[in-house]
Amino acid sequence: MIIGITDPMDSPETYARYEALIKRWIPNVETQILSCVTGDFSEMARCDGVVLAGGGDVHPKFYSREEDAALAKDIRVPRDLFEFDIVREALERSVPIMGICRGAQVFNVAMGGSLILDIERAGYSNHRGGKGADLTHGVTVEEGSILREIVGCARGTINTLHHQAVDKIGKGLRACARAEDGIIEALEWADPAGKSYVMLVQWHPERFEDPASPFARNLVERLAREVKGLRAA
Repeated sequence: MIIGITDPMDSPETYARYEALIKRWIPNVETQILSCVTGDFSEMARCDGVVLAGGGDVHPKFYSREEDAALAKDIRVPRDLFEFDIVREALERSVPIMGICRGAQVFNVAMGGSLILDIERAGYSNHRGGKGADLTHGVTVEEGSILREIVGCARGTINTLHHQAVDKIGKGLRACARAEDGIIEALEWADPAGKSYVMLVQWHPERFEDPASPFARNLVERLAREVKGLRAA
């Protein structure tokens, strides 16, 4: 099994966190970095599953808010375009996807959705995290959702490291978890029938203090299960 992980474009240590998360919970997995820097889009052909990693903001021009670009941070348009292509290729080939933080946002934008440009400016509480230890907050998981099935509980505690969030939900998606202040914390297909697996979370499972949390481990194990199901079909 080969899982592609998009390049967070931060540091080797940041990418290593994602790689470690996948390798901790999927035996004998191989990982493949997918990066606009090296232009290795062709490596998608080898990938059985994809993790859309976190990182800088999606350029707001991709959801008709170009005039507000000053509110975004660490924009890299080549990465945006590269990852839109990754999303399209994965959906065309029915490759299972897990999106993390920016990864959830880029998928939402690829589906025609939009983002809250700055959560605090919009009147919500701080979701950025702080220096040192990550901030945490509660999350409520929708009854009847695939995410609820995966984590096995209605509520939990997650970390928070983002200043943007989903605003308009992209075509075909639905919110399946929310923070206490109403911010969308996870997305999945509204009707998954006939669609490839997609799970998009705003938190960072690769940074959990407890890597065995169902909000981390169970997500990775479900990704592996979906990949194995496709390979066996």
